[in-house]
Amino acid sequence: MKAPRSSRQTVVTRALSIQLVAFAVLLAGNAAFAPAAQAACPAQEEAGNWTNAYSQTNSIARIELRFICQDRIAEGRPFPPGPAWIVQIFGVCEPYDCDWEKTAARRLSTGHIYAIYDQGFAIRHVYAKMSMFREGQLWVYTWTDFKEPGRSDYGVHNWFVRK
Repeated sequence: MKAPRSSRQTVVTRALSIQLVAFAVLLAGNAAFAPAAQAACPAQEEAGNWTNAYSQTNSIARIELRFICQDRIAEGRPFPPGPAWIVQIFGVCEPYDCDWEKTAARRLSTGHIYAIYDQGFAIRHVYAKMSMFREGQLWVYTWTDFKEPGRSDYGVHNWFVRK
C-alpha cells in the first residue's frame, strides 16, 4: 500500500505542474512568433547579370553568374550535387552577341570565381571578382590560350555593371 501524501507534497506537486504548463505555453507562444529559418548560404555579391561598363568593347559584352547554395551534406557530399557556380558569357559579335554557353565554375581561395571555356581553337581561363577599385563593379580577367603554336596568347581586363 502506498503511504498517503502529505498536504505539503500535494502543494509542491501542483505548483510544479502549474509551472510546467506555464513553461510549455511560453515555449509554444515563442515558436509561433519565431523568425523564419534562413539558408546557411549568404548572398553572393557576384551573382547576377552584368553588362560591360565600356559599351564599345570588342571583348565580352555581358556575363551571367549563378550561385547554387550547397548548404546540405548528403552521403558525405555537398547537396545539391554539381558546381557551386554556373557562368554564361556573351562575346561581342554581329548582329547578335555570341553565346559561349554555360559552364561550371568554382570559387578559388583568392576569392575569384574561375571558369574554363574550351572553344576548340583556344582555351579561355575566366576569373571574376568584385572590383577593389571600382565600387559595385565586377572585374573579369580572361586569359586566352591558343591551341595553335603560332598564335600569341593574351589577357584582357573588363569591368561590368549590374544589369
